[in-house]
Amino acid sequence: MAAVEVKDVAEARTPNQAVARLTGNDIDLIILDLPRDSTEALLFVHRLRKGEFGNARLPVLALSATTHHAVLETAWEAGIDDVIAKPLSAIDIIHRAGWLLEKREDNTAIAKAAE
Repeated sequence: MAAVEVKDVAEARTPNQAVARLTGNDIDLIILDLPRDSTEALLFVHRLRKGEFGNARLPVLALSATTHHAVLETAWEAGIDDVIAKPLSAIDIIHRAGWLLEKREDNTAIAKAAE
């Protein structure tokens, strides 16, 4: 895995703030908290994947209190790419974020080659 270079971090405390941050900005990765009542977070990701705002293929990494199979299934159905269970470390986030960014670059290269 290559090093993850972070140039800018933008924080949003609500889905509406996140939509505003995604509109017109060059975002590489979304890291979101998946609370016990995850309805708003899952709806946000579902809307992103439908292309209602931002880049529909943007990688999404969720932080969750549990990785119970029901939580994972719901997250993946909404379009979340990966889930990390709490408690977590910065190393966990860096590793998973790097993996998602590499995967995104690989998929972009494959799509360009197919054109």
